[in-house]
Amino acid sequence: MVVTTGITPHPYGNGAEKLAKSALGAERMVGTRHFTTTMGALEYLRECWPGLCLVGMETTERSRVYTEFAYPGPIVLEDGEVESTTTEKSTGEDFSGGNDDDSSSSSSSSNSSRGVTLFLGNEVSGVDTEIMPLLDEVVEIPMFGKKNSLNVAACAPVVMYEILRQWGVSSS
Repeated sequence: MVVTTGITPHPYGNGAEKLAKSALGAERMVGTRHFTTTMGALEYLRECWPGLCLVGMETTERSRVYTEFAYPGPIVLEDGEVESTTTEKSTGEDFSGGNDDDSSSSSSSSNSSRGVTLFLGNEVSGVDTEIMPLLDEVVEIPMFGKKNSLNVAACAPVVMYEILRQWGVSSS
């Protein structure tokens, strides 16, 4: 599932037309949720998927190199199949992110899935500082030279590839 917050374009709201043009239909195949605030998204994930490891991608004194963290993965059965532990459906719902959000009616609060949720910030101010202490881990991609940041579109697939590599996922 892809969770977006704030002004991020999402399939059933802000920027839907532009997203549909670039996603070429993929936006209808991947479950999405949108929250007004990052804190609202974090609270939703903690409540509905208590087994998820929440990882921020940000350069801080607390962060460690993304390849030095063991990302908890799904349960892989002896035959190589992945045990499905979630039942969340794609709703495209837009939640306010506060106590008035009605996510409990369509969420599966009994989920005990293992896995990772990555929190990526916007390209100017990074991950919301309010949630940083609430994350299980903070990782960074090491940078060399004078610049200390990467475009979100460049760093997200790098870390996602590392997660899948650790989980033993292959393209075959």
